[in-house]
Parts: sequence; structure tokens; C-alpha cells
Amino acid sequence: MIYIYSHDVPELDELLLETLGPKHRFTMIPPSPKEMGEALHAMEVFREAGLHARTQSTRFYRDPVRLHNIIMNSDAVYLSGGNTFEFLDYAQHVGLFEMLTEFEEAGGIIVGESAGSIILSPNIATALIPTSCPDEETVHLESYTGMGRVPFHISPHHDSSSKQENDELQALAHYSKIPVIALHDGEGLVLEGNEITRVVGNPSKYYPDIVPEVSLEAGTVMPEWAGETPD
Repeated sequence: MIYIYSHDVPELDELLLETLGPKHRFTMIPPSPKEMGEALHAMEVFREAGLHARTQSTRFYRDPVRLHNIIMNSDAVYLSGGNTFEFLDYAQHVGLFEMLTEFEEAGGIIVGESAGSIILSPNIATALIPTSCPDEETVHLESYTGMGRVPFHISPHHDSSSKQENDELQALAHYSKIPVIALHDGEGLVLEGNEITRVVGNPSKYYPDIVPEVSLEAGTVMPEWAGETPD
């Protein structure tokens, strides 16, 4: 199961707590071991909502074996906001996507916010949109391929009043042949497999010509993306 957040979404916090129950382990994962600030902030926000969020010392995040054990002994994990390029670089180095796949198959819940949601996409192209205010590319990546867990691009912190941003997201959908779901702050989604089970807010949708547009509502099954992910 996947929870996708754009900033704080109290309705999803409540649903997550209801799903996990009173006794649970909810582990924060930062965009890199040296950038713990966003994960620590999220931990406090989740704790205020009644969730038992926790972080680990940096040595646990640096060691793939320890990180795997931490993830597999959690009930839910949170992929933090931060720099998307650094998060993808970290995920590639420690094998995070393989761990998350195993974790979800075992019944675990993955929660992604901002950069942590973008890396669940087929690639991280939305980190560069709008081009007037992209994530800073602070690391050299050989590939921009994301986990591909969700069959669409995720674009958090969406400003639907920006013509530039709307045009660039539509161009991305057209070029990549993969739909884009853009979330305004305070909006979110829950997916089981490719089925949407909860929608909070009114996310914007951008579809390529070859993909039939579907409504974003509970019960909708998102089609598998048919595009090619450029490296």
C-alpha cells in the first residue's frame, strides 16, 4: 500500500493511524544520511497526529544491511521530503527500491512526501518542473529512473495557477507517454496495487494522447504506464 502526500495531509494521517492500529513501528527515511532535517520535522508532525514515528542514527541509514533490517521490522516507512536528486542517489547506492518492494510485498505501508513521492514514479522528471524553480542537481546521477512503483509521474507542491507549470507538466506527459498527477499542498492519494482507494483534494491530471484519461476517485485502477523512461 502506498500513501502519497503533498505537505501535511491530516486526513491521511488519521487513515494511516487507523490502518496501523495503536501498536506500530513507523520509520522515517531521510533523503540521505547527512540530511536528517526533513525526516526529523516529519517525525514530530506525525507524532502530534498520534503516530509512533521514529528515526535512527545515521550509521543505520548508511549500512544497507542495517537499513534492510530496520525497514523489514517496521509496519510503515516514510520517505522524506528534501532534494530529489540526493534521495535518488542514496536509494541507488543502498538498494532502497529493492528493499521497499520486498517490504510492501510483506504487507508494509510506504508513505512518500515531496521528494519521497517523486522517487516512487517511473523517473524523477517532475523534480525539474517548473524549470524556473527546480530541485538543485547537487549530485551526478548515471540514471534518473525511479522506483516505478506508481504508474504515473507524481508532481507535489503543484501551483495550478502557473501557466508555465501547467504547460511543462502537459509536455512531460506528452513526451514521456506517462500521465502526471499533480498534487497541491494538502492533497494526497492512497493506492493498493494500482487501485486508488482514497483521494484527498482535487489533484490536477495531465494525460498523453495515447493514454485514456481516467477519473481520480476511490476504485479507479490506474493503467500501467506505456512510456519509455529516459536514463
